[in-house]
Amino acid sequence: MSHVTTENSLEILSLRYGRSLLPLSVAAREIGINLRTAHNQIGKGKFPVPTILQARRRYVHVEDLAGYIDRLRRTGGTESHLPMKVTRTNGHTEKLEIQSNHA
Repeated sequence: MSHVTTENSLEILSLRYGRSLLPLSVAAREIGINLRTAHNQIGKGKFPVPTILQARRRYVHVEDLAGYIDRLRRTGGTESHLPMKVTRTNGHTEKLEIQSNHA
């Protein structure tokens, strides 16, 4: 009989990186995509995790990244790269809303 531990992604990412904002390069690596792909998805409004722009660099909140990874784990990866709609105010990304193609 094996014992399976269920740690959530926030705990793992917090221990691994020890900060609340992660560079986009780290977020892309964690979800298994190339940094260039991440930038392309952001430009098209399709990156699956909200990002913020600070001092001309793009970051992801560790909580948002962990939530996305946990959702992927629960859905078996079927949620991967859903189209996202970016809502902008004053040039800053404030919220991403999942757009579903299902009626």
